[in-house]
Amino acid sequence: MNLFHLIWKNALRNRRRTLLTISSITVSIFLVATLQAVLASIYRVGAQNGGSHLRLIVHRATGITQPLPISYRAKIASLPGVKALVGTQWFGGQYIDARNFFANFAVHTDQFERVFDDYQVPPNQLKAWKSERAGALVGKKLMEIYHWKLGDRITLVNSVFGINLEFMIRAVYTDPEDPSQEQSFYFNYDYLDEEMGGLNQIGNFVVKVDNEADMQGVQDAIDAMFRHSAFETKTDTEQAYALGFVSMLGNLKRLFGAISAAVIFAILFVVGNTTAMSVRERTAEVGVMKTLGFRRKAILKLVAGEAVVIALLGGILGAVGAKLAYAFILATFEGTRALGLGFGAAGGVVSGLGIWSLFAGSGSRAVFKVVRYAASVLSAVAGFGIGLVFYNAVGTIANNSGGLLADFGVPFQTVVACLVIAVGIGVLSAAVPALRASRLSITEALRSTG
Repeated sequence: MNLFHLIWKNALRNRRRTLLTISSITVSIFLVATLQAVLASIYRVGAQNGGSHLRLIVHRATGITQPLPISYRAKIASLPGVKALVGTQWFGGQYIDARNFFANFAVHTDQFERVFDDYQVPPNQLKAWKSERAGALVGKKLMEIYHWKLGDRITLVNSVFGINLEFMIRAVYTDPEDPSQEQSFYFNYDYLDEEMGGLNQIGNFVVKVDNEADMQGVQDAIDAMFRHSAFETKTDTEQAYALGFVSMLGNLKRLFGAISAAVIFAILFVVGNTTAMSVRERTAEVGVMKTLGFRRKAILKLVAGEAVVIALLGGILGAVGAKLAYAFILATFEGTRALGLGFGAAGGVVSGLGIWSLFAGSGSRAVFKVVRYAASVLSAVAGFGIGLVFYNAVGTIANNSGGLLADFGVPFQTVVACLVIAVGIGVLSAAVPALRASRLSITEALRSTG
C-alpha cells in the first residue's frame, strides 16, 4: 500500500466529517471565486478598447458627472490630430421601472460612425437613425435581452431630467471584437436638447484621433486649451475614463479583498480543527505505525497529505464549480431559460445526496430510516429552489447591469489562484497537528486513549 492510498483511506475513514469539511471549503472557495470574478468583470470595463480604437474622452476636470459647455465641440474639432468628435450626454432613463437598467446616451449623430468605427451598423439603418429625431440605435445584445425588434416604440422614464422620452428603434449595432459592448442605447442629442428647452451643455466628448502617436499630444492640447477657464477639462483614454467611473463605487479591490481574506481565515480554522480532531483520534495508531517502521517524515506527509487532499477537493469543487455554473447561466439565461430548471435540479440532487450521505450509518431502526428519507427529500426540494433562484438572480443581475457585468465569469487565473489557496489552507491547517504527531514518541502515542 503506497502513501497516497493510505492518505485517501484515512480521509474517507470518517466520511461524515470529511463531507462536511469539503462542503465548507467548497462554499468558501465558491464565494471567493465569485467576489474575484465580479471585481475582474468591473475592472475589465473599457480595458479591451483602452487605446486600440484611438478614442479619448474629454470630461470636466472637477468630476466626470459635471457637464461641459456645448461650445467646446467646435474648438476641440479644430485641433490638429482630431479626426472626428461626438458629444455624449448620459440620460439614465429607465425602461418600465428601475429594475430595467442599461446605459443610454444622447449623442451627436453626424460623426458617430467615424468615432465608433468598431460598431457595425447596416448603412440603411444608420441613415434611418440619423434622419429621425426620436430614432434609437440599440446594441444587439440589449435587443435580445428585452426581445425588441426594429420599429418598436420604447419609452424611457427619467426622474433626474424630469421627462419621459419615446423612441423608435431604427438601427441595431454589433461589436464583433467585444460583444459585451452591445448593451447600450443611443439617441439624437437634439431630441433631448429640444425637450429640455435648450441644454447648452454636454456630459463629455468622445474624440477620435488620427493615429496612436497623436494621442498624448491631442490630450495635452485639449486640456491646455481650456486651462484656467471656468470649465477646465481632463482628457483620458477610454480605459482610464472607465476605471475612473468604476472608482466612484469606492475601493472595491480593498473591500472584496478584505471579505475574501476573512472567508479564507475562517475556513482555515475549520480545517485546522478537523485535522486536529482526526490526529487526536488516531494518536495510538501513530505509535503503531512508528513501531512498524514508519519514520517521522512519513507521519508528517500522511497527516499533512490528508488535510491537503480534503482542502484541494473542496477547492476544485468550489472554483471549477463557480466557473462552470456562471458560464452555464450566462450562456443559457436569455436563450433557453428553461434550462434553469436543470440547474435547479442539479442543486436538488447535490443537496439531497449530501444529506443522504450525512445520515449514513445513523442506525437501522425504522425511525432513523424515515428521518433520513424525509431529510433528504426536503433538502432536495430546498436545493432545487435555491438553485432556481440563484440561476435567475445571477442571469438578471448580469443582464441588467448596464454592461458593467456583461462579461462576467470566473477567469482561469482566478481558478488557479483558488486552488493554490485551497492547498495553502490544507498545508497551514495541518502544520501544527502534523508536527505534533510526527514528534510523538512510541510510548507517548501508544499510551494515548484518543
